[in-house]
Amino acid sequence: MTGGTGMVGAQLVPRLLAAFPGSTVTLLVRASSDEAANARLEEMRAQLPGAIPDARSRVRGVRGDVLEEECGLTREALGSVIDGATYIIHGAATIRFDHPIEEARRVNCGGTRRMLSIAERSATRGRLKRFVYIGTSSVSGQREGRITEDELEAGQKFFNTYEQSKCESERIVRESFSRIPAVVFRPSIIIGDSRTGATSTFNVIYIPLRLVERGLLSFVPGTPAVRLDLVPVDWVNDVMVHVMAQEGANGKVCHVTAGPDRAAPLGEVVLGATAYFDRHSPLGKPRTMEFVSRKEFERRRSLSRGREEALLAQLDTLLPYVSIDRLFDSRNTDALLEGSGISFPRFSTYAETIFDYCLKTRWGKAAP
Repeated sequence: MTGGTGMVGAQLVPRLLAAFPGSTVTLLVRASSDEAANARLEEMRAQLPGAIPDARSRVRGVRGDVLEEECGLTREALGSVIDGATYIIHGAATIRFDHPIEEARRVNCGGTRRMLSIAERSATRGRLKRFVYIGTSSVSGQREGRITEDELEAGQKFFNTYEQSKCESERIVRESFSRIPAVVFRPSIIIGDSRTGATSTFNVIYIPLRLVERGLLSFVPGTPAVRLDLVPVDWVNDVMVHVMAQEGANGKVCHVTAGPDRAAPLGEVVLGATAYFDRHSPLGKPRTMEFVSRKEFERRRSLSRGREEALLAQLDTLLPYVSIDRLFDSRNTDALLEGSGISFPRFSTYAETIFDYCLKTRWGKAAP
């Protein structure tokens, strides 16, 4: 598994241990030395829930890097993966929006090719049941309206090089469907745990939320009705663990998304946060919020200077998600989830849990 120490990966590991009793999870750990790799592995093990028997002993690590040939694995480690792995999960990627396209491709496309090369050899000689690729619904770029799981390249433009390189990476995976038992997952905007609010990153939607809490944001681009496809990390991982174990997942692309009927309206998110922070983090006067067009937002931004200009620039990561209405169809995922008992929690049912975690941890600066 690559990406095992990220926001999604860190929660995915204990679910894999619970869903596959007796299994081991081997993490590809990027580090400058074996000692540093072991230190990162121990940090990961320390966070595993005590309710899972022998969890610490069932999580292993090998030093490597998806940017290196054969992912930097030693001959022994590579042979162990090829001969013994039943699932290969590729979640490592650069999520920066500002990389030059060649750098984004070097990490996202190059890493995917190397992992697929290992998976193809494993499918031929080993016990591989599934290659799991964690992509993103943002491969849709600037497309609007209904977007199906089977669609990929439809002449769309992209908001950034992250979207473009992930689209190209998914194409590489899909081209391997005839040779490798593989499934592609496309999560949308991943936020904290719906039960605890816990998150390890405070990006995208958290940026405007923090500005609201500090009283530094009084207008946002978009209408109250525009829908944000927010998905809690615990639900995302529950879905992926269940679906990846299904034989019917082979050759499928699965949206792990809220979809048009369950996505949260922007007004519900922003106004809910405004009211919550007024109660729990009051300022000298109540916060106000105005919804403006993208054109008006850019006009006000062009007139801003200094600190205000810097604050508005922080919203750049959010703009792609509020400037168009993207409605993700998830019929592949829904069919594979049938009878699983996994239900989608609507944002309104756990919004205050998310906001509460932000305040209690001081936006990630303090322990929860």
